[in-house]
Amino acid sequence: MVAKNSFYRILKSKKSVFETSKISDLFSHVDKERVDRIAESVSVYIRDNLPKAFDKRENLADYRTNPYVLLTSASVLDLDDPARFADFIFNSKFYMALETSFGKSIESAFVGQYPINSTTHWEEPLEKIAEFKGLEGFTREEKAQKRVGSVWREIDKSVVVGDHRYFVTIKSGPNTINDSQVQAMTDAIRNNYKTWINESKRNNRSVKSIDVVVGLTYGTDKTTNNKENQILAKLLDNGFVEEDRERCPGVLIDRETRTVRVYRKIGIEYWAFMGSPTDPSSAQHVFLEILLGLSKALSIGIDRKSVEGGVNKKIRELSMALSKLQFPQKSLPTWIKNDFSEEELFLLTTAMTAFYDEGI
Repeated sequence: MVAKNSFYRILKSKKSVFETSKISDLFSHVDKERVDRIAESVSVYIRDNLPKAFDKRENLADYRTNPYVLLTSASVLDLDDPARFADFIFNSKFYMALETSFGKSIESAFVGQYPINSTTHWEEPLEKIAEFKGLEGFTREEKAQKRVGSVWREIDKSVVVGDHRYFVTIKSGPNTINDSQVQAMTDAIRNNYKTWINESKRNNRSVKSIDVVVGLTYGTDKTTNNKENQILAKLLDNGFVEEDRERCPGVLIDRETRTVRVYRKIGIEYWAFMGSPTDPSSAQHVFLEILLGLSKALSIGIDRKSVEGGVNKKIRELSMALSKLQFPQKSLPTWIKNDFSEEELFLLTTAMTAFYDEGI
């Protein structure tokens, strides 16, 4: 058995260095037409979805935050004024809403432009679509029960290039995978990889092997929380071995058929893989196309005055709701009135809203 500590060291050994000369060379490979297509696609997504990130919050209960983090951060940042506190809470929630929805926009608007120079492109596996379509008509509870046995749930996109099919599960960043997701992804690969390759061969006779990739859309090998590496390490005990530590470090292959490979791609390498699964070294510039496309989309897809007006309106509403949160002084025990200032009681009351649905 491979020592997991040494395996982790291999996975964490690569260092990404920002060098202006290399960046300049990468810019020279960027395709303007593809950037424009990305910008157009993403601008539609932004126009349709950005307002939803704040419009859906109607009252204080919709801004539910971790009460313990809220008390600590508000105290450290001296946010004892309702207006400043409202601005802080709104912007924090707004950022998190965008971060959550951004993964969906990546899947729908970005990856469909790739691979480069290919007649096929990344798309949701037809098998997954069929599996989920089979859940139509069931109740929410029944769907939840049936998803426990889902074969395709963990696969986000796939593409066939030549005699090879590539699967990718897309994670939005270096710290988004948690322990339960590690186990879920490990179980999914261990239990389903034979089905994945058999159905791939059945549906496309040219397919001879598959790659299963855990993709992180930004970060570096050194900056992740190591969860993606834990998936690989767990698979070493469950039917997979290292393919070739010297030639392709960090790549696993199934012991039985040696037709299923599993590995992870992070940041620049993830986008290079999406740009050219067969030759990622030729597509190191793809992350720049994504950033340029997003930047351009933001300039054409947003009515800034409308968004700014909507944001300010929500902050004012939140500020007014916060200012109304107070206890009648006479209702508090004497020791609380003596030990806590009005500002501290304001923060305490705000934190308490996390425990109630109505009346706040």
